[in-house]
Amino acid sequence: MIRRLALLAAFTGVLLSCSGEQRDYLQIHKSAIVADMHSDTPLRMKRGFDIAARSNDGQMDLPRLVEGGTDLQVFACYVSTGTPKEECRPKVDELIDTLTAQIARNSDRIGICLTAAEAESLVAEGKVASFIGIENGVAIAGDLANLEHFYNRGVRYLTLTHTASSDWCISSADTAPAFGGLTDFGREVVHKMNELGMIIDISHASVEAVDEVLKLTTSPVIASHSCVHAICPHDRNLTDEQIKAVAANGGVIGINYFSGYISADYSRMMDSLFEAQEPLYDSLRELYKDNDSLWRLKKAELWDGIMAELDKIEVNVGHVVDHIDHIVRLVGADYVGLGSDFDGVFAMPKGLEDCTGVPLITKELMARGYSEDDIRKILGGNFMRVFRQVCDRRIS
Repeated sequence: MIRRLALLAAFTGVLLSCSGEQRDYLQIHKSAIVADMHSDTPLRMKRGFDIAARSNDGQMDLPRLVEGGTDLQVFACYVSTGTPKEECRPKVDELIDTLTAQIARNSDRIGICLTAAEAESLVAEGKVASFIGIENGVAIAGDLANLEHFYNRGVRYLTLTHTASSDWCISSADTAPAFGGLTDFGREVVHKMNELGMIIDISHASVEAVDEVLKLTTSPVIASHSCVHAICPHDRNLTDEQIKAVAANGGVIGINYFSGYISADYSRMMDSLFEAQEPLYDSLRELYKDNDSLWRLKKAELWDGIMAELDKIEVNVGHVVDHIDHIVRLVGADYVGLGSDFDGVFAMPKGLEDCTGVPLITKELMARGYSEDDIRKILGGNFMRVFRQVCDRRIS
């Protein structure tokens, strides 16, 4: 209670130093439950990053989460599709171990939530609620027992696939799929997740896979970090038909902040630059294959050149809210939320370079005439609804 009062007093001081307009949006932001449905920070923790200390590197740490007003943060434990099966579960367990150890060391400021009720309790205590997810279904190594193992470790969502297809779920990036959306085992995964009370995440999944999931599932799904295809036609983004289907399912789409998914101009330039630089990249890699330090230097020079060109295209918070607007106009304000992809992508919009900028989304929503009720839904209320519906009904 003392900590909660101290936080409120500090925030009151900030409000009093702001203009009337700033107080309005900051008051809404602070009083809402703000939920970010996806970050990749556990990979940084595994490399030794201490989430407790404020850093100038990366896009997220605990002090910056608090400053930006994020109340619930999903920490996604990622494993690549090419990981040998026997290594998948141990790699994810290691990420979960790292994450939970850091949370335990900072239990006065952050705690793990297994249900929406637990998340609300943590927030009421003035703490950040941490939600454990897994990105990429290869983590379960083709064994439903591993899915239950991860559930029992506190995992509450699974992203079915990633940028390359697995042997049971097709990726949106796969241009020559070996089968339809899901195999028989993939369908078993959907049923088992429904049974466990684990949220199904369709981000990265192909159109066919998403269609199959929505036909099979008895629970709402999420697209934890995806955007709108009609605005930026990237394979990672959802078509209007998919958005309508997710809404009909009662699910939620978390808007990704990555510039390459929210701006069509940025996406086109990015693809063009990568394609143009690929031959040079390959030739330099071959030339310096026996000199690793020089190869790393040349790679950095190539990357700096690409980023210098991409930085000429301005992407800002307004572009993020354009995607929110599109979904709201299409299906209403009950089916969209936030899914930053912090620490998982290399380019963020101006103002959202790290998690301290999240209040600017609230400011932009308010400037566009959104009601306070709808702003609260978008910031976190919609995700909390799905979290409660899927996960609060069963606890091991």
